[in-house]
This record gives sequence, structure tokens and C-alpha cells, in this order.
Amino acid sequence: MPAIHFNLYDLTLFLPMAVAGALLVGGIPVATRSTRYGLRAVGAMVGALVAFLVVEALPVLV
Repeated sequence: MPAIHFNLYDLTLFLPMAVAGALLVGGIPVATRSTRYGLRAVGAMVGALVAFLVVEALPVLV
């Protein structure tokens, strides 16, 4: 089972990536407010997932 290399300093990458994902995906024009909030939530999760993959891939690449 692979070890996860994660510490609290990685939040400096996670939070901006989650905000960027929420802004990019939440900017899609939709008709209802609930759909917009749902898209923002999905964008934040995708941004955090991308940040997690970057943090886990860096030790492998170095």
C-alpha cells in the first residue's frame, strides 16, 4: 500500500486550487441558483483533487 505524503503545508496549494476550481466551474452560466452552487461545489472538489494528485506526484517525479 503506497504511503501518502501529506502535511499541513500542502494546504497552501489545496485552498487556492479549490477556489480556482470553484470559480472556473461556477462561472458556467446556468438558470438556477442551486445548480450554480452545485457546480461550484463540484469545481472545488475537482480543484482539490488535482492539487492532491500534484502533491502525490511530485515525490515520484523528483
